[in-house]
Amino acid sequence: MSYWKNWRKVRTKVRNLLRMGVSESLAVTCGSSGKSYWRNAKTEGIHIALNNGLFQKMGLISLRDRWVEIHYG
Repeated sequence: MSYWKNWRKVRTKVRNLLRMGVSESLAVTCGSSGKSYWRNAKTEGIHIALNNGLFQKMGLISLRDRWVEIHYG
């Protein structure tokens, strides 16, 4: 959601989605959507572009994985 909010303009959203491998029609649909940031973050185009693999490459940890590790060993 925070990445989506930082991109602000429709043109920037579409351009970044295209760079991340989303099809053109899906990128335009997601980029021009009038949904709220949180609701739009649940769409297919956003999930294709901003997946967990991207965040792992950036060195960020998954809170879900960390929680499972703590509670279930």
